[in-house]
Amino acid sequence: MISEFKRIGDMLFFMGLVDASSGNMSTKVKDGIWITKTGKSLYGLKSKDIVKIGFERDVRWNAASSEVELHVNIYKTIDKASAIIHAHSPYTVALSVVYSKIIPIDHEGKLFLKQVDILDIKNWDEAKNAIAQYFNETENKIVIAKGHGVFAFSDNLFDALKLVSALEFSSKIIYLKENIK
Repeated sequence: MISEFKRIGDMLFFMGLVDASSGNMSTKVKDGIWITKTGKSLYGLKSKDIVKIGFERDVRWNAASSEVELHVNIYKTIDKASAIIHAHSPYTVALSVVYSKIIPIDHEGKLFLKQVDILDIKNWDEAKNAIAQYFNETENKIVIAKGHGVFAFSDNLFDALKLVSALEFSSKIIYLKENIK
């Protein structure tokens, strides 16, 4: 499991989807969740940078990502969620402060994403419920928190990464199209 966390974390970093201290990810197992620890870089992850927690709060949650409740709520709400990635993709975040949704104009984005909604969450304490509720009420596996970042879930970390990556490429294409003189 650590090798997959390391592989995906390194890919997120080298693709510019997270910086050296942002983002988090998790995977659900039968008896809990493996999640990156708070403050740990996703680049060069080691086994000590990931903690296994239960679905109910206990002392282990203190070491987990600061967005641990958000991950847990998604897993409790969405049965088909087995992996979650949260990234701070720069082009996507930039577009999120201008638009209410991102509608890809490139072929791949249209095919795989169609439209990605942007949630304007004023009080970040509400995010832990708002994002899980959004996923529960829609068919979407990816959403953007305005000015903050992207949350995606899938069957595995690589498939969640594919969603985040596709959205960032689509966002970049939109940005470039709008700024070509």
